[in-house]
Amino acid sequence: MLNNYNYLVLISAVSGMFCLSPSVRAVDLTPELQLHGYATAGLAKLSGNQDTTYPDPRRTGAPVIQSNISSEYDSVFGLQLKYQLSDQIDMVTQMYVAAENTPETRYSPKVNWAYIDYKFNDEWALRSGRFAFSTYLWSEQMHVGAAYPWARLPPEIYGQQGGLYSVNGVALMYKHAFGDWLLRVQPSFSEENLNVYQVNNLKQLAVSLSNDDLTLHLGSAVADVNLDPILEASLASAVDGVLVQKFGYTPTQITQYNAALQASFPLQKVRAAFSDVGFIYDDGHWFAAGEIAGLRFSGINRDYNTGYASMGHHFGKWLPYVTYGQYKEVNLDELNAIPAPGNTIYRKIANVDERTMSVGTRYQLKGNACLKFQADRVDGFNGKFRSGLFVQPPALAATPSTLKSAYIYSVSLNAAF
Repeated sequence: MLNNYNYLVLISAVSGMFCLSPSVRAVDLTPELQLHGYATAGLAKLSGNQDTTYPDPRRTGAPVIQSNISSEYDSVFGLQLKYQLSDQIDMVTQMYVAAENTPETRYSPKVNWAYIDYKFNDEWALRSGRFAFSTYLWSEQMHVGAAYPWARLPPEIYGQQGGLYSVNGVALMYKHAFGDWLLRVQPSFSEENLNVYQVNNLKQLAVSLSNDDLTLHLGSAVADVNLDPILEASLASAVDGVLVQKFGYTPTQITQYNAALQASFPLQKVRAAFSDVGFIYDDGHWFAAGEIAGLRFSGINRDYNTGYASMGHHFGKWLPYVTYGQYKEVNLDELNAIPAPGNTIYRKIANVDERTMSVGTRYQLKGNACLKFQADRVDGFNGKFRSGLFVQPPALAATPSTLKSAYIYSVSLNAAF
């Protein structure tokens, strides 16, 4: 839970946002300098299993949702400065403050974007520096809760990124208007160093076509991935526990098995391929959005298919909605190359088919501020060692989950200018 200092920081930030932001327009500090900002103050609670947490904190370094009501998971405050150096050059930096998974759960500032745009003309530009990972539909709105109706972006896609929200590199940007339609194309080359893995030689292509009501998006990326030794050790530890408890392995047999496992289960210089197709429709009466995404690794690693579909209807200031999402691990036959009995163990660890049904509503307040309520029911992990995005307590790491359904209840206040 937050200590008093962190509560004051968060409340002051959110209060300042509302004081500065009676409308959605940016603040012009000078003719060349603009200030944008966003904030979310959220509360969340996990029900269904007192010792289970959501999601895996090792992937993002963020706090988790658990049985106690807490504000750390969703709450964030961010500011963006845009400086027009000349008619051709813009400089942009964006920082945000969010909680980190430390013993005291402190709010820490992070630099999300820091880049320079050079405009060749009205259609072509070159971007260099640190900018958004662009493969997914909502990539540039990851932390901006006011930009979407849900309490948080669907975790089936955005909970799998492991903190891959920004990258360091260069991007070529093209935009062209066709009547009421606007085409945007962005190829890029970049890299990023994260908590549990490093992404090198990341090549992305994002394409979108939009008008006032509809946005269509297509994204793809390929990269070289090296997993952190800590993650390797955690995977090996889970298997070791089963080998000892279920098969009676001795320490010598464990050492011999791990040597064979490392030879057949490479976790370094792995090729990863991302893909995403999605849409957003909102005509002021009906809202709908959906994405289908996939991640494929070379060699013996977890692959997955994932997606969601959401629909809602505007009733004045209210937007009630329903969302269905699914996260399913595929290509499990690749695990047969792992030495027995680890192939059977890993199949149970990886064989996840998690499904989420959400209902919620967004209430529009003054300006670009809104209040959200959401309830999620998550199913599909009963009898498996790993519960998708849920993490069992360490004492049960080698025991199949008995969790049939879990519920997440969320309320948040969001604003942007």
